[in-house]
Amino acid sequence: MKRLIKLTAIVLTLSGCQSGNVETHQTEYKLNDMVPLKLVVIDSCEYLYGPWANATVLTHKGNCSNHKSR
Repeated sequence: MKRLIKLTAIVLTLSGCQSGNVETHQTEYKLNDMVPLKLVVIDSCEYLYGPWANATVLTHKGNCSNHKSR
């Protein structure tokens, strides 16, 4: 029984990481000569997401369409 529970937990963990639940769009914005940033929408707010040398950038654009969050 313990093996079945462990196997089920492993399968659910691996299958849950396959797809994201956040809307993303490719943009034309670039930092220096790096890959273009992505536009990420979380709770009706837009963020710019992308690599920056050895780190990752996630910055708020400041244009939420949800007026309650302001």
